[in-house]
Order: sequence, then C-alpha cells, then structure tokens
Amino acid sequence: MAELTSSKTIDLLKTLSSEAKEKISAAKLAVDVEQVRVSYFGKKGFISEVLASLKNFNAEARKEIGQVSNQVREELESLLSQKKAELETRELDQKLLKDQLDPTAPGVFYPRGELHPIRKVLREAVQIFEKAGLTPAYGPEVEYENYCFDKLNFKPGHAARDMQATFFVKNQGTERLVLRTHTSPVQVRILLKAAQNNFELPIRVQIPGRVYRVDDDSTHAPMFHQIEGLAVDRTATMGDLRAVLDYFFRNFFDEKTKIRFRPSFFPFTEPSAEVDASCVFCKGSGCKVCKQSGWLEVAGAGLVHPEVFDLCGWDSKSVQGWAFGLGIERLAMLKLGIPDLRLFFENRLSFLRAAQK
Repeated sequence: MAELTSSKTIDLLKTLSSEAKEKISAAKLAVDVEQVRVSYFGKKGFISEVLASLKNFNAEARKEIGQVSNQVREELESLLSQKKAELETRELDQKLLKDQLDPTAPGVFYPRGELHPIRKVLREAVQIFEKAGLTPAYGPEVEYENYCFDKLNFKPGHAARDMQATFFVKNQGTERLVLRTHTSPVQVRILLKAAQNNFELPIRVQIPGRVYRVDDDSTHAPMFHQIEGLAVDRTATMGDLRAVLDYFFRNFFDEKTKIRFRPSFFPFTEPSAEVDASCVFCKGSGCKVCKQSGWLEVAGAGLVHPEVFDLCGWDSKSVQGWAFGLGIERLAMLKLGIPDLRLFFENRLSFLRAAQK
C-alpha cells in the first residue's frame, strides 16, 4: 500500500466505508454479508490493513485516525449484523415454505430408560414393608466402628471385624471409620435418638441401603444392598416378626410362599433364626437350586439382644424388640432367575433388557 498521510488515511477509511455499505446493501444472501465482513475486517481486510499502518503515525495523528476508524467500525458492524439477521430470517422462511412434512416417514425411535433390576426389586420390597407398617429410615454408609460393631454386641476379636470382612476407612480422632457391613448401625442411631427423647415408643422402621464387605464371587459382591427391619415395644414378639416376614414373602414371591425359622446365632439377636422360604422354582417339591430340600435361605432374624438395648441406653428388662435383615441381590436373583450376582454389575444392555421382562 502506498505511503499515506493522516488526512489521506481518513479519506481512505471513509471511502472504504462507503464501498462496504453499498456491498452490504446489495447482498442477497447471508453468506454474501459474511464475505463483506471478511473483505473489510478480516486479517487481511482493507480496513484492517489501514489500521495496521497506524504505528507509522505520531500520537496526535493516531488519535485523529482512531476516532474516525472507531466510528466506521461501529457503523459497519451494526449494518453487517442487521443485514445478516434479516437475510437469515428470509432464507429460513423460504426454506420452510419449500419444505414439506411427510407424515408417512418413519420416526426416530429412542428406547425408554428403565430402572436397574436391583433398584426395582429394592423399591418393591420397601413398598411391601411400608404396607406392613415399617417406615423407611436411612443413615451414613461411612460409619463409626462403635456403631457398626461395638453397640451391636460384636465382641473384640469377632471375625466380622477382621480386615478380611470389613473395609476400614481411617481414624477420626479416637474413632475408627468403616464402610458399614450392614445397615444395622442405623438401628443403633435410632435407638440412641429414641433414648434421648424419653424412650419414645413404638419404633417400627425398615432400613434399606448399600453395604460393603471384602467379598466377590458368583453369589457375593463387595457392594450390595440390604433391608433391615426393627420393631421395639413393650411386647414385641417372635410371633409379630414371623407375621411381618410371612406377609412380605407372600407378597414378594407368591401367595403360596411359606416360610420357616431355623435356630441360628447372631451377636445382636437372641434368640436368632435363619429364615427360609419355600423354593420359588420347584414350589417346595425339591430341585437342584434348593438342593432337593424345598427351601431357600432368604433372611436372618430374631429378638433384639438385651446387650444391644443396654449399650444404646435402654433398660433391657422393660422393653423388647425384633429385627431382621435380608439381601436385595439375593431376592432379585431368586425372583428373576439370575444365576450369577455379577451380571447385575456388568451393565450389559442385553442382560438388563432381558431382566426387565
């Protein structure tokens, strides 16, 4: 570009502005407007080149030229924006007038999302227990060792406290934290809170949630789901407990499902029982799943141990309660006929879709 004086530069800017306005006005398409913008304001545009030469002028000239260039830029950018919007709207209107909707064309099918099988089974179980009068209660998954074991009558050295069974997290002051191995710590929290509230009775709760253990095979997982139940009153009996579990399994599996109690041992209940349900596959006649016995183990239960009441601030001689615990994955495997627990966590769409049917 030939050498310019300040006055010539200003005249050139005005001339370029006039040319640009004429081209903007004459533009027929939005793309034409964009070409005008690039021609004048692009990296090698006419006005950009003029402004790049400002470094050759003194301060007074740069100020004078700068005022004119700013005015030119603002005017042109406003016109470019308005013209482009106008043409884009016109082009869209024309396109809509020409295009026709074909109602016979096949639509796009998007499969509807579904709840995970474990989540569905958990919700169903919670709803059945709610009908039996047990209110859902929840608590933290990272728990104090004291709540997870000590107040549930797990003596020091108990196998469940070993590193092979429990994920230990860290120490918080003098307290050790663990990933809870069962939802029973929520029972402890409920008993402690009720003791602070003048031993308010009755207590009838269910506690659904995730639990963690160092275990992983076809029937065990390091993370799984449980529902535990707790009822505390002056006269809570094994008969009440059996009635609730009988109601649950008849509604969850089949109206003809039967249950039985077998003597067992748990640190936090006394007496304790393993709960069996009549086999959902052979209806009690005997098959390979139930090992020809006609029964499947489905839960653990019993009366709350007096030591647990005492450790939670209650008078074990004036109150009685029952509790139970069952695994949701176990129930889901039985209800859906799933042979391997790990299938629930592999997220294979083919399996998940089949499990919804």
